[in-house]
Amino acid sequence: MERTGERPILLIIKGSFAQFGGAERDIVRQLEAWREFFDLRIATLNTHPELEKEADRLEIPVFSADPPWEESTSALSRMLASSSKSSTKAWKKFLTLGSGPDTLHHALESVDVVHLVTGSGSLEAVSILPEKIPMHVHMLEPNRGLHGETVLWAKINGKQPRPVGLTRLLLTIPRRRDLKLVNEIALRPNAVFSGNSNYIQRRIKEVHKIDAGVLLPCVDLAKWSSEEQNTPGDYVVSIGQASWVKGTWECISMLENTGIKLIHVGGGNQNDLSQLQEHATKLGVGFEISPRLDHESLVTLLRSSLSVISMAHKEPFGLTPAEAHAVGTPALMVNEGGFPTTIIDGESGRLLPRDDYNAWHSALKEAAVVENRMKWSERGRGIVGELALDPKGRALALRQILEKLIQ
Repeated sequence: MERTGERPILLIIKGSFAQFGGAERDIVRQLEAWREFFDLRIATLNTHPELEKEADRLEIPVFSADPPWEESTSALSRMLASSSKSSTKAWKKFLTLGSGPDTLHHALESVDVVHLVTGSGSLEAVSILPEKIPMHVHMLEPNRGLHGETVLWAKINGKQPRPVGLTRLLLTIPRRRDLKLVNEIALRPNAVFSGNSNYIQRRIKEVHKIDAGVLLPCVDLAKWSSEEQNTPGDYVVSIGQASWVKGTWECISMLENTGIKLIHVGGGNQNDLSQLQEHATKLGVGFEISPRLDHESLVTLLRSSLSVISMAHKEPFGLTPAEAHAVGTPALMVNEGGFPTTIIDGESGRLLPRDDYNAWHSALKEAAVVENRMKWSERGRGIVGELALDPKGRALALRQILEKLIQ
């Protein structure tokens, strides 16, 4: 793969790092491993201090728009695809800002291959990328809110804000635009797609009619594992921004009459959090909203919990089970989406039916058994190892994909 004795130049594109959620952290945690095989560049319309800190440490150039582009979240802008259109304009303007050695325009002249990670403002970068540059699109999920997954539209309590048919109609413009952008990339002679799980690979085929590969995300167990053994507490943990699609409301409902408290890590809309608190109080379920935690505090919280739980609707991959394996805490997950990637039911945790609360309550009792906790964690770490989810393993997987593009 090495050309003239040098590493190929890889341009990583992500529309925005501003949210700095799981997808953005996944990129940052892999930069050091990627750098072993590639000469890296990063282009984004909106950067983040954590990205800049790691890029500075590794001496990786970051090209970021000035002023930064920001996604509009108003209902009208969603219906008119305003954010998609404005991000296209932002990429084009970004490209015209000078032609010196420190500009995106100059960087594109020497790029060997592009690794584009989907998200707000990412696909729109195709408007500035010469067709001759090979491109790998890491599609973390087809845009769920546009392609028929009604759970994305639901309020925190699961109720739809309007009739489903009307919502679909209102999203016609952005849905067509999304399909057009993906199709434009797919028609390029040297572009390939990967989902971040086998589940997403199937969804890409269903939504976009594209035969995609799979590039799993990264889990660095070295930063999670610990030999400490704590007595499990009387609480479980859910992780992610509170929403119906993340199953937060349903987790509270499931815990009714168990005497087990839910600690929610990830925040959310203040009105949604207030409704969740009211729901928990009504059912007599202890509910605590944790502030943003640093890594060590999160590890401590997870290690002392009875289990990590999720009732997320069709989660694309789900890093939480692997992180639970690492700290020795049982992972109890709904049997949907990408959770089966790292959980074998009864061997490395539990995969449970969404509406069978008795099964969940039995699983919570299983999670308190020390032998189960040790056995499930050990098997789970083994699965993570078999999948080579460590940074070096993910870098090798990406290298294998990209070398076929630039040969």
